[in-house]
Amino acid sequence: MQELKFALDRVSHLPVHDALTIVRNALSLPRLMYFLRTSFSASIPVLKEPSGISALDGKRPDGCTLIPWRASRCLAWDVTVPGTLAERYVHLTSKESGLAATRASDEKFKKYEGALPSMDFLPVCIEVLGPMDNNTSIFFKKICKKISGRSGDSKELFFAMNHISCLLQRFLRVCVTENVQLNADVSE
Repeated sequence: MQELKFALDRVSHLPVHDALTIVRNALSLPRLMYFLRTSFSASIPVLKEPSGISALDGKRPDGCTLIPWRASRCLAWDVTVPGTLAERYVHLTSKESGLAATRASDEKFKKYEGALPSMDFLPVCIEVLGPMDNNTSIFFKKICKKISGRSGDSKELFFAMNHISCLLQRFLRVCVTENVQLNADVSE
């Protein structure tokens, strides 16, 4: 919460879109830390913000595995939370749920396309109102199955998926609340 308060204090004078971007980035750390913890539960050592890997704009993915994920290739990921009702996505999300996440996923694939030749890349895209792209959904299920397989308890799959869902609901509630609050401040 300290990161969120700090981000809100810093962004009070910025345009709404810029402020939301900064607030979302402040909130992505807990989500990323959960990924790292679940990865260790599934016996997958990971590296946060790996050096030596960057897109053309110099930005790095949020993390990567230290051992091969599949087909002798490590997995790198980048977490994105597109605004379901953001102006650039609302024409998509009004037609079909999850299209903002799918669009953000496609943009991340293009961004890191040539930067990660020796790795598989996964954009983890979850919209502010909850829908996620298909690759993210499959990834969550794979992680939960690995946790379940490692523990030997078939109920672990259900508990891990349920825990991820609860964390996402808490995070997304904060995003929506902050979005409403920032928009109310701008309109006054």
